[in-house]
Order: sequence, then C-alpha cells, then structure tokens
Amino acid sequence: MIFPLVGNNKIAPSLENALREHRIPHAILIDGDVGTGRHTLANFLSLAAVCSGDLIPCDECKNCRMASSSNHPNIRYITPEKDKKSIAVAQIRELKNDAYIKPHQAKNKIFIIDPADSLNPQCQNALLKILEEPPENTIFILVAESKASLLDTVLSRCVVLSLNVPSFEEASHYLQSKTNFDKAEIENALNVSRNNIGKALMLLNGNATAKVSEASKKFLELALKGDQMGMLSCLYPFENSRIDAERLIKDLKLLVANEIKKNPSSVRAAALLKFYNKLPSFEESLVTNVTLSLLFADLTATAKEYIS
Repeated sequence: MIFPLVGNNKIAPSLENALREHRIPHAILIDGDVGTGRHTLANFLSLAAVCSGDLIPCDECKNCRMASSSNHPNIRYITPEKDKKSIAVAQIRELKNDAYIKPHQAKNKIFIIDPADSLNPQCQNALLKILEEPPENTIFILVAESKASLLDTVLSRCVVLSLNVPSFEEASHYLQSKTNFDKAEIENALNVSRNNIGKALMLLNGNATAKVSEASKKFLELALKGDQMGMLSCLYPFENSRIDAERLIKDLKLLVANEIKKNPSSVRAAALLKFYNKLPSFEESLVTNVTLSLLFADLTATAKEYIS
C-alpha cells in the first residue's frame, strides 16, 4: 500500500494507519483545488474499501482488479446528469434507497459524490440523514473543490481530508520520475501552475499534443520531398513515448486523408492512398514490444517507398 499523493504528509500517516487496521470512515470529504489529486485519492480509498487482501489495497485481488478497471458493482459514482451542472435531489433519494441494499461483490458499498459542492441545501439535507445513520458496510466519499460550500451539519458527519499542493522540489521530483518530459519543461509548468501537479500535467500534455501535431505535419512535408533523414530526425524526439507515437500516427492518418481529398484523381493521391493503407499496421505494432526506433525507421522507409 502506497499513499498516492505527493506533499500531503499531514494526512498520509493517519490515513495509512486507518487502512492498515481496516478502519475506513463511513463518510469522507476530500476537498482541494483542481489538480491536487482529489479523484486519485477517492479512487484509492474506494479500491481499499472493496479490497479482500490483508494489506489494503493489495492491487491483486479480484475486487481490486475490478475496481481498477472501473467495473466494480459496489462502487457507484453520483455525478450531475447529462447537460446538468448540479446533482439533483432525486439522485440523492435514489442513492439512499440503494444504500440499504446489502453489498454482494465485496464487503463494502461505496458512493462517490462528485462534485459535492454542486449539492444545493435541499440535496445536502436529504443526504444528511443517511450520513447520521449510515447502513452497515456503506461508505460515502464526497469530492469538492471547497468545503465552504457544504453545510456545517454535513461537514460534522465527515472526516475531512483537505489536499494541498506539494513543494516545488517534491512536485518536480515526482514528475521527473513519472513522465518523459524534460526537466526544464517540468519546472516551467510547475512555475505556471504554482506547484499544482495536475495542472502542470495538463500544461505539459497540451504542449506535447502541440509538438506531436507539428511533427506530423513536418513529417508529411518531408515525405513529399523525399527527405528520409529529415523524416527520421522529425520522429526522434518521440522515441520514448508510445502515447506520443500513437497520437502522431493518428494525426498523420488525418493529414494524409486530407491531402488525398484535395485532388483524389491525381498521381500523388494514389501514392498517398497506398501509404495511408499501411498506417493501421503501425498502430497495431504499437501494442507489441517493438521498439519505437525500429517502428519509426520502418514508417520512414514506407513513406519513402510510397510517397516520394
């Protein structure tokens, strides 16, 4: 069992002790800014609540595997209905009825209410009764940006876990160990996001998406010129990320398809179509253990053969 959040040392020890002793509170409120790990912690706690291992969560038992794949019948998410901004009182009433049905897959039944700060006073009062007298083996996890929007009577029934951003050093070390981004890119994103790991990742991934898009356009331009070394150089920065490689090939498919549509009866369009039909095989190769350097070399050679 590893506490999943960086920089929240105030709550980690007591929470880890509670899990070690299988004492998960029946009502928990997780509050914090977007990007501080509220959903990560909510999912971690729900995993622990259904785990059938000795040290929870074990990540190995059937319940853990089902929960990790978001496919556990005992874990239910209460979120606003489609096109609605708030959770409706009818949903809370339905939750209350469901809570009294005994869990069947695991020992506990978990309700994750997100965002809890979208609950109006009527909804909160409807929820209050069941928080005061919860059914046995039922756990409620409320997720909110700010606990200030919740009634004192609701707060008093919950164990409140308030999340904070880590220090710059902690956040930088974490992102360098978990991602392939350059140290300078990470530090810049953390400076912009004020050490918020979630927001920094959004910035980094956004920049990565832009870089992939730019690279796929450049690759096609170079392919049309027959510049094989240029194509290889264009792909080199993405040799450490299968996610980026997959995104690049998808972008390339779209670009090639659009190029074909410009003049479908031309000789160039016929050549591009042959190359386009080869691209799905490269997507399939990504799920194997083929190294990206070999895959990119093959992609470049294929583009040279069919397009140039």
